[in-house]
Amino acid sequence: MMRERGGDLTSDHLVVAFQAGAQRVIQQKNHLNGINVFPVEDGDTGSNLASLMSSLLEEALRQMQTTQEVFTNMADAALIGARGNSGIIFAQYLNGLASRLTDSTEKFSTSAFATSAKFAVEDAYQAIEKPVEGTMITVIREWAETLFMHKETERDIEPLLEKGLEAAKKALSETPKQLKILKKKSVVDAGAKGFVLFIEGFTEAICNSNFQLENKEEGTEYVTLMQRDGTQHESDEEPIFRYCTEVLLAKTTATSTAIKEQLAGLGDSLIVANSPSRTRIHIHTNQPEEVVHRLRQVGEIQQQKADDMLMQYQLKKGPKHAIALVTDSIADLPQEFIFNNQIQVLPMNLLIDSVSYLDKVTLQPSYFYKLNRLAKENPTSAQPNSKTVENLFSFLGSHYQEIIVVTVAGKLSGTYQMIKEVAKKFQTKNLKISVIDSKQNSAAEGLVVMNAAEWIAEGLPFNQVVENVELATQTTEILVSVNELDAMVRSGRLPGIAGKIAKFINLKPIVGLDQAGGGKINGVAFSTAGNEKK
Repeated sequence: MMRERGGDLTSDHLVVAFQAGAQRVIQQKNHLNGINVFPVEDGDTGSNLASLMSSLLEEALRQMQTTQEVFTNMADAALIGARGNSGIIFAQYLNGLASRLTDSTEKFSTSAFATSAKFAVEDAYQAIEKPVEGTMITVIREWAETLFMHKETERDIEPLLEKGLEAAKKALSETPKQLKILKKKSVVDAGAKGFVLFIEGFTEAICNSNFQLENKEEGTEYVTLMQRDGTQHESDEEPIFRYCTEVLLAKTTATSTAIKEQLAGLGDSLIVANSPSRTRIHIHTNQPEEVVHRLRQVGEIQQQKADDMLMQYQLKKGPKHAIALVTDSIADLPQEFIFNNQIQVLPMNLLIDSVSYLDKVTLQPSYFYKLNRLAKENPTSAQPNSKTVENLFSFLGSHYQEIIVVTVAGKLSGTYQMIKEVAKKFQTKNLKISVIDSKQNSAAEGLVVMNAAEWIAEGLPFNQVVENVELATQTTEILVSVNELDAMVRSGRLPGIAGKIAKFINLKPIVGLDQAGGGKINGVAFSTAGNEKK
């Protein structure tokens, strides 16, 4: 969109600036992953910021009438898409900026923008339990203070943004002087660079009258840029806490300070970011289940995730095998086997009394049974959301060129079809993804995954592993003796007529899956002991 320097800044111009900044960050996703060494060397800062930027790009498709509306909507979108330390700090700063612009009595102007940018820094600092200089927060502060310093002498937005960008780049170059780990690794802070990249794109879009956004249709999907710059840094230490846990709350009944106090002692890197309607919490912890348990008491959980930083650390050091293996949490697998074979597990969503949990991550089986006894309604399950799968593929695309996904039976869950659709967006000449319907569940699905892991470990080529796994789905069978069939009939996982007949005559059936992965009755007896003899 053409705009002369010094001209009025409309909502449309501002939307383009946000898009330009987001594109710039996503283009450098893998580079940011490669230089990510603080606070944990888990190589995901680029992927996390790309998630946030993708959320901004989605929001940019909406019609917005005023510049204040653009900032408010983008800030809310940032909080929804935020992941990781840097993402949540960025989101909190943007929310502080939007809030102060909205509260300003001035009509939107260069001076109002610079003033809001300056005082929103305080909001970002307050969100962080222990702010560390030499990171994104430092660069944000230097950028904002420069804008504020020159707001009276630079009445037009263009020279003001150019001075701010210059200050941000200078602050970025000095981050290794402030953090020893950055100096040791000869890198700048990844989160800080992500902010500078965003400001670069944002500034160019406003200052360059000939600026043109990239045409998405002509390029690679925003979240699927898989370029590899080869930047690698050896990690020195394993993360102290294993899970990078985040929760998005609505209708929060506690202040940020109260939430910090409630989570004190459960980990480090605690950040609590707010918008008028939502609160996002980030913490590194070994107890994601306890974090979610405490937070569900102070708000409605809308999103949650718990990334395994120890697994990410291992992958950043170097994957053990050439092929990534992914499955879902329905597959019963020993935790030690999962970790030793670097298997990525997508947790199913479990809903108990309107509270959502991540299967085997924020809700362990032992606690599930306890909650189930107290539940007012029968628990239900749902497939992982597509955004979770996109984030995983985005991360794995930085470390692998081949991915095999083995899912629960497609007849039992929409997981297979959903992952297959997401995979289509990520398929490139540099990244092959095969999504396989195991036609099994539970232990049988786990056996198929274990076979896949062993073939990958043996070094079999991608196509051979895929062929072997597809054959294994036909030769693996699960048999389960059940006391009652009400839940299976209710969910549609077992034909209603067969279930009703078995219940009427009090039979104890042996339930299995047919070759297509649908439920069937394999045999019957009048007692569980009778089934065991079969």
